[in-house]
Amino acid sequence: MFIDEQKASPVVDDAAGRESLPLLNELPASPDPKAGLYIKSRTGETVQVKIPRDCIAFQTGEALQRITSGKFKAVPHFVRGVRPELSDGKVARNTLAVFTQPNLGEEVDIDQHITFGEFARGVVSKNTVS
Repeated sequence: MFIDEQKASPVVDDAAGRESLPLLNELPASPDPKAGLYIKSRTGETVQVKIPRDCIAFQTGEALQRITSGKFKAVPHFVRGVRPELSDGKVARNTLAVFTQPNLGEEVDIDQHITFGEFARGVVSKNTVS
């Protein structure tokens, strides 16, 4: 879902003196055809995923791969934003991400005896630049 944030400036509600945001109108399409979700296919090719506006997509992550002992495979992915020169830097890509998140002490890797807390700390350290 792509939103033009220039049209979403806060509005002062004179009656209460508070700021509020207007309803965000979804753009019919991204102003940048290269913006969006990309995955690495099983053959190693990077592919842009085009999800129809009236559909929902599910992406499997590493936690679910470990919990299911590999029955579900994690999908390497990245998101490319709208290039600023195509939108004055004011177009946002909005998504709703929901993660598999067991209790921190719950074992998610039976073979290696790794809890979700240990797994999560490993993911954070692997993806954090120091």
